[in-house]
Amino acid sequence: MGKNRFSILHTDVLAAFKVMPDNSYHGCLTDPPYGLSFMGHGWDHGVPSVDVWRELLRVLRPGAHVLAFGGTRTFHRLTCAIEDAGFEIRDCMMWLYGSGFPKSHDVSKAIDREAGAMREVIGPNPHARPSDGQTFNAMGAKSHPPLTASATSAARQWEGHGTALKPAWEPIVVARKPLDGTVAQNVQRWGCGGLAIDASRVE
Repeated sequence: MGKNRFSILHTDVLAAFKVMPDNSYHGCLTDPPYGLSFMGHGWDHGVPSVDVWRELLRVLRPGAHVLAFGGTRTFHRLTCAIEDAGFEIRDCMMWLYGSGFPKSHDVSKAIDREAGAMREVIGPNPHARPSDGQTFNAMGAKSHPPLTASATSAARQWEGHGTALKPAWEPIVVARKPLDGTVAQNVQRWGCGGLAIDASRVE
């Protein structure tokens, strides 16, 4: 590709790698499958295998960095696969955000539901955002059912308990292909191997 040109390849990643020459890319930014079985999709059943990262290692120049996004529950598997392929794990960054949609299971309600007990409605949900008499979550979906009171003693004991935290960050694995010689030798020969620290400072 020439200057300011890019190409999108819509194919399996291993098939794409097969046509790429050795030591040809200066870096990789990727948001691969997290291995969370997102909405039951098979493509998210696991994190990319060592074979995928080994092919990436081959096409990257010595000293090239990889930034790979991962899930909070599975990024340890992602990190191990990248390291097992031959990369050096250099650090871990994080993407912080406040728009995550919580998918927690209300333990108290679950106890009442299994007991067949009817919960009494005691008022509107304080987390609701009214709009034309309806309530919606941050994603625009109707949500936030009204507040209810525990109907059984067991449910009262577990009031306020859930099963998951609201997603608010994602780890980013920082890895590097091993250098060809020293840092000074590598950056001059291959044009990569260092991080533009000054360019990333917050003024």
